Formats: sequence, C-alpha cells, structure tokens
Amino acid sequence: SPGKYSEDDIIVAIGKLSKLGSGFRTVMVGSTRMVLSVPTELDNDHVQVIQCAQTVFAERREGISFDQVREMTQTQTQQWSDDRVKRALDLLLAEGMAWLDRFNGHEYYWFPSVWKEGMSEDTQ
Repeated sequence: SPGKYSEDDIIVAIGKLSKLGSGFRTVMVGSTRMVLSVPTELDNDHVQVIQCAQTVFAERREGISFDQVREMTQTQTQQWSDDRVKRALDLLLAEGMAWLDRFNGHEYYWFPSVWKEGMSEDTQ
C-alpha cells in the first residue's frame, strides 16, 4: 500500500544492495533523490543533463532538445562542445535513462524519471 515505506527506508535498503555490487544506488539530481539501477557510472555531465531536463520539464512539460542542453550548460567562462553534449546524451540513451522523440523534424530527449516525478507532483 502507498506510504508503507519511507524514503529513508528505501535509501537504507539500496545502500545495503549496493554493497553487493548490484548496480543499485541513489544520487541527488537537483533537489530530487533518484534510484539508479544500472551499473553505469554517471559523471557530473550526465547529472547536469538530467538537471537541465528537470528544469525544462518543470517549466514547460516537454522534453529537452540538444540545443537547450548546450545553452543550459553554458557558464560565464565555458560552453560545452557539441561532442560533450552528444556523449552525455548518448550514454543516457544507451542505458535507457532517456528516450529520443523525433517529431516534425525536431528531436527531444525525454527522461522517464523526470517525467514520472513531474506527473506525480501534478496529482498531489
């Protein structure tokens, strides 16, 4: 039943699983704790792309484009190259953490975890 396990219960359980080398772990992405169930190491670039997707989805309820990722990862002193953006997105796609939607000549990346989180906020 809903509410039977707290977030802390889940974090503790996943922490115990991770000691077995199962690939399960939790990471903070923005203000959200996410459960990773893939044995892939996410670096800061991957986390930053997911944070960008969270921002776009929260504001517009849509996927994020390649150009939006590049623009949102720009700092005052540095901008990500197209190759860097592509590498981060390609790994997230390959691991099933993102989906690519091609529609009317445009490409949007959707992140099921971000989408699910946003939808659950809408129902509260």
